[in-house]
Amino acid sequence: MMNSLKSELQAFGNKVSRVAIHLDNSDQWLQIDNTLTELAAVIVPIPHFFSQKQIHHMVEIAGVDAVICENIAKDLWLSFGFKEASNYSFAGTLMLREVKDYPQLPENTHKITFTSGTTNEPKGVCLSLQHLQAVGKSLAVISTDIFKVKKHLCILPLSVLLENVAASYAAGQANIEVIIPSLAEIGLSGSSSLDVKKLIGAICHYKPDSLILMPQMLKAIITVLQSQKNTEQVLDLSFLKFIAVGGAVCSKGLLLKAKALNLPVFEGYGISECGSVISLNTDQEQIGNVGKVLPHQKVKISQDGEILTKGQLFVGYLGAEDNHEQWYATGDLGQFDENNNLHIIGRKKNIIINSFGRNLSPDWIEAELLAISEINQVVVYGEGMPYLTAICVTLQSADKLWDKIAKLNDTLPDYARIKEIIIGSETFTVGNGMLTASGKAKHQNIFKHYSYQLQDIYASTKTITSQSI
Repeated sequence: MMNSLKSELQAFGNKVSRVAIHLDNSDQWLQIDNTLTELAAVIVPIPHFFSQKQIHHMVEIAGVDAVICENIAKDLWLSFGFKEASNYSFAGTLMLREVKDYPQLPENTHKITFTSGTTNEPKGVCLSLQHLQAVGKSLAVISTDIFKVKKHLCILPLSVLLENVAASYAAGQANIEVIIPSLAEIGLSGSSSLDVKKLIGAICHYKPDSLILMPQMLKAIITVLQSQKNTEQVLDLSFLKFIAVGGAVCSKGLLLKAKALNLPVFEGYGISECGSVISLNTDQEQIGNVGKVLPHQKVKISQDGEILTKGQLFVGYLGAEDNHEQWYATGDLGQFDENNNLHIIGRKKNIIINSFGRNLSPDWIEAELLAISEINQVVVYGEGMPYLTAICVTLQSADKLWDKIAKLNDTLPDYARIKEIIIGSETFTVGNGMLTASGKAKHQNIFKHYSYQLQDIYASTKTITSQSI
């Protein structure tokens, strides 16, 4: 089947050079990825959670001239000017369009990964094959030499760079078996909807050695395991050897809960511009850091605490004339400890400076709050204020929630403690403008939505205008 696809694409010669993959997770997804690599095509994975407007932006800015898509998505691609070329029942449909003026790509572009950011126009990060293979090699060594991984289960969409690197470039070099169920079987739908029972069911069914989770997914699994502590039906996940958690800040509290349940969870750190992985903790006795920088990368901390990196870097952004300096500024704040383990403090642009001049990262506090099982989503407000307020999406009452937050406050310095809470009136979603397409909170939009409640809370200490929040 892959030979027929290769022949089909080769038949169009230079007319097909930039190919999008818009498919559900499957073995064929990786096979198509490998085939396109052999043909030296530029590969553009389409995130399943992107909106039609975002996908159209991707297509135009990258000059996509072919797509292999699910049959159900044909109408979408027809609306973009593509025409059906061939139907492959095993995977979907090959569709083509003529591109007269191709946008210029940085030299050596092999794959373009798009980050959703905070706007409707995702940014295209161009990566070379050599770069991704170098990241894969670092991960392959860790997977096999330290954790003895022989079988990996894909939990995240293959259109997400982190899973793509692990399943393709790392597993391929380490000769690791990769199991790729559909996203529905895993329990994933949309940008942030998760059926944890399906997720745990798939993990127990396939019994992998390794998998990758986002912090919220790990929290959901831990909640289920904790609820079964005093029951006769206790899940056995002892077959797992390595659970990598990344994609967002993971609280130390959540990692400690995982350790108490004998889950082999290890936190990593990376960004798309560095091929998704920069460092990885491999010592569960040193919880709270993202480990040592991997061999393919170099990291230093700037005078203002920002993480700078060089070594294996992206080749450029789509549509940008000036791409990046030798040392790339990640926008993240961090520090090294005495053992050269990297600690992530938060996003540079997200730093809160309270009315007493104290700086703190809301990412840190939000991660600790999310370790409380009753809190489903949360953002922290306090810029220019004497204390912090947490806006929590929860089914718990405010009085009962306060008991849990009070215990957390006892572990925090005074300036980082939560003094007020707002119980969210609705879930943060992409549809209501409170989440990016990749599931990250849009803080300013949320603050504006709850501006009246925030004004009431701080009325006696400082007047808040809707413009300030």
